[in-house]
Amino acid sequence: MKKYILFTILLIAACDQIESSDNSSSSIEYIYEPTYQKEWKIGSSENIMIVQKMHKAIEDGDFDLAYSFMSDDIIIQHGDGSQTNSLEEFKELYDDAYKSSNFRNVGVGVNISVISEEGHEWVLLWDRATYDGPDGSEMTDLYQEAFRIEDGKIIRVNQFFKPLIEN
Repeated sequence: MKKYILFTILLIAACDQIESSDNSSSSIEYIYEPTYQKEWKIGSSENIMIVQKMHKAIEDGDFDLAYSFMSDDIIIQHGDGSQTNSLEEFKELYDDAYKSSNFRNVGVGVNISVISEEGHEWVLLWDRATYDGPDGSEMTDLYQEAFRIEDGKIIRVNQFFKPLIEN
């Protein structure tokens, strides 16, 4: 009985501690004010699946399926700083290179869906992929990508990447 009472007291103390630590974080005065959105909440798993299905279709070489997840008016800010302003423009500039790259070994480190206070839903993804470079050499890049989803379609992509350098 004493063990039960001690366990109950410890459990109550632990719960109180967790609640106290959660409340203290709301009183933090951050140094920098966000320029886009201040408040975020967790988004839908379905939108994560849209992005994962698109990547799987690319890995499988099914580019028509991959493109079906994208809006015709998609804006893509590429990791090299360039931007394409529609799916048609993206296909014209990258389709041949994309299709000859033989993407493989796609791996996801992190994917999370978040919704901004204005209702913008983004899937944030950290991933990696191996592919054939223009000269035929095998390359692996690490990516941080953000996919804005609206009405079940990817409407915007912000991409950052760097090559994986093996030590």
